[in-house]
Amino acid sequence: MNRIRLRRPRLLGSSPRLLAFALAAAFTMLGAGPAARAQDAWDAVFLAGNKIGYIHTFIEKVTEKGRPLHRVRVDTVLSFRRGDDVVTQKMMYGTIETPEGEVLRLDTRTLTSDNEIRVYGDAIKGQMKLILEGTKQRQEQVIPWGPEVRGPYAAEQSMAAKPMTEGESRTLKMYIPDLNRVVDIELKAGPTSDIELGDGAKRPLRKVEQLATLDGQARPELSAVLWVDAGGQVLKQDVDLLGGMTTYRTTEQGAKAPGGRIKYDQIRGTIVKTAREIPTPYQTRSIKYLVTLKDEDPTKIIPADRRQSLQASGDGKSATLTIQTMGPNDGEAGTAAVDPEFLRPNGMITSGDARVKRLADRAAGNASDPWDAAVRINRWVFQNMRSNFETTFAPASEAALNLTGDCTEHSVLAAAMSRARGIPARVAVGLIYVDSKEMKTKGFGFHMWHEVYVNNRWVALDSSFDQSEVDATHIKLSESSLEGVSPFESFLPILRVQGKVTIEPQDIR
Repeated sequence: MNRIRLRRPRLLGSSPRLLAFALAAAFTMLGAGPAARAQDAWDAVFLAGNKIGYIHTFIEKVTEKGRPLHRVRVDTVLSFRRGDDVVTQKMMYGTIETPEGEVLRLDTRTLTSDNEIRVYGDAIKGQMKLILEGTKQRQEQVIPWGPEVRGPYAAEQSMAAKPMTEGESRTLKMYIPDLNRVVDIELKAGPTSDIELGDGAKRPLRKVEQLATLDGQARPELSAVLWVDAGGQVLKQDVDLLGGMTTYRTTEQGAKAPGGRIKYDQIRGTIVKTAREIPTPYQTRSIKYLVTLKDEDPTKIIPADRRQSLQASGDGKSATLTIQTMGPNDGEAGTAAVDPEFLRPNGMITSGDARVKRLADRAAGNASDPWDAAVRINRWVFQNMRSNFETTFAPASEAALNLTGDCTEHSVLAAAMSRARGIPARVAVGLIYVDSKEMKTKGFGFHMWHEVYVNNRWVALDSSFDQSEVDATHIKLSESSLEGVSPFESFLPILRVQGKVTIEPQDIR
């Protein structure tokens, strides 16, 4: 294993743009929905009890070719800390809809780095052609889109049109910005009780559970509890993610009012504490963990591969996870080739970018062996990238230009440079043990690294820590080519386990 030269930890925090994505997939998805009678709505956003931003929804009537339509726009602005840096993220989601709520056109713009990422499309004959731009590599994808699909405010839109009664259930189809997928949701109406709102006042509100299903699988990370008034307005909502996310319907002044000094730290706030320390984490080659989830089976979330295997305990909530360091010649070989998506450029792994290609050639030099070239690229990224927590997720083309970022920029750049040299590559999302005096914390933090396909095997490397043989504290939750217009779907397992998982090392070698 390479000698580890540690600098400022380049951790994912709660994920590479997890707040931008999670709040797009949770807050914007669930909050600030336009009630049928309301043309302007404001919601204050709280995370782990700290005010971090607001959501503004507004509607205006427009006419296209004599047809009366609605233009709906949802703006989300969030500010939080990442270590010593303060980050502000913005997302603007807009649609053109019929007065009944049928979405005819959509346009999402997200700013989490120097460049704005835009996803837009028009619904034509039962399909939505989504186009992703802003990363120097255009991506297109066609998804099914019927007249029943609604925007991310589907629940409130439905309940404002027809309020729910206790015991009633209702199913809807809802589009989630940033995830760029249509999710099935079920609303289950419960009793009415007095609920305290953000101003301290209590109102009689009905509890409505919003349960999400994606590709036929229940997705609790996309679910929420809504608190609804008699007219169908969602005045409060709770999402069981990242220490608890809550929004309150309020006024413009209340939504924009500062919450005092920005306190919430996306990195420190998402560390998974452990009872037992790992003495030399970045040199470990084998660890057995007991992994326990609050209400799910870890074997259904944590993938098995050459490096990691799981054995269920039988209680449905815990499993023994064994992780071993594996090099390019270890373990059983796979197929001679992999899918072309791991070689071609895409919206985030922009391996066709001219600067990325030049850096790849500079880093790999005269290396003819793919593994030798991959190791040289990994080392070059480690040595030349400057740590920066202000950028939450930039494409490889931007990382190549600025040579700054956290683990996400390290990973997409290393993967892109590998592909530029003809080496199949993908990214891995998961957790890594954090033992940082600078961050004053110990435990597992969310992280990203990359993998290359050499010698008929997927091999993990970490350019944030200069590891060509990744240590046993790297726990993978998902891997992805980042292909298509939904590259951030691979981060959903992070939302699924954060705040609900315990990880206890039992056998360290």
